[in-house]
Amino acid sequence: MKQVVINADDFGYSLAVNRGVIKAYKDGMVSSTTLMANMPGCLEAIKLASENKDLGVGCHLNITTGKPMTDVKSLVDENGEFYHLAGYKEHRSEMDPEEIYREWCAQVDFLLSKGVKLTHLDSHHHVHSFPENLALTQRISDKYQLPVRNCYGIEDQVKLSYQRGIAGFDDLMNYPHIRSLDKSYHADQEQCLIEIQAVLDRLQDNQITEFMVHPAFVDETLYFGSSFNIPRIKEVTILCDSAFKQKLQENQVEVIPYPNF
Repeated sequence: MKQVVINADDFGYSLAVNRGVIKAYKDGMVSSTTLMANMPGCLEAIKLASENKDLGVGCHLNITTGKPMTDVKSLVDENGEFYHLAGYKEHRSEMDPEEIYREWCAQVDFLLSKGVKLTHLDSHHHVHSFPENLALTQRISDKYQLPVRNCYGIEDQVKLSYQRGIAGFDDLMNYPHIRSLDKSYHADQEQCLIEIQAVLDRLQDNQITEFMVHPAFVDETLYFGSSFNIPRIKEVTILCDSAFKQKLQENQVEVIPYPNF
């Protein structure tokens, strides 16, 4: 049997993102999500998590979107907002690593203070896996005794003491037909499922893999805040589609929450 965690990133980004994540959990195959503590939909996401207790919730560490939760000078632009990814890459050499660490700790602490039982850590734009941040990732994992997303060979680059044996990582939805807005999912279902099958073909027996997904509905916060916006609605539809569920069954794939052992 092949096991996968289907994790919905960006929970808490906005109210519409929250609706999409919960829809994909209650009516679909999402088993886990990661919550952005500093974004406008955070408090509602915390409430929704408390109402859906079987949904695993991690922290989506963030230094590339929105406003910080701490007084950081080197991480923000003239408007007091985090640099978006391109700006982060341009300014990272000028950033104080201790400010990044304090900000990440504040985000985790806030969620814990609200009663969220965190399962793991990952990050917006995967910045925790960037070489310049690996030492910070190890520090925060050690401090909170939480595993981190095993993406881009991170476990081979830094000592992480609290991992959960998730050997694989893949993006389930980032493929041409799924991302295309030329046709609806149901009008292009066959080709979309072919793309998904190609991902499932990479799974190995007796291995746990994390699939990253981004289900969401769209509101102004998402539309104007992220260049990746409207295509997310197709992910909600796919994750809730009985044909997708059948595809997992045919491939002997079991969907599980983030392991906690």
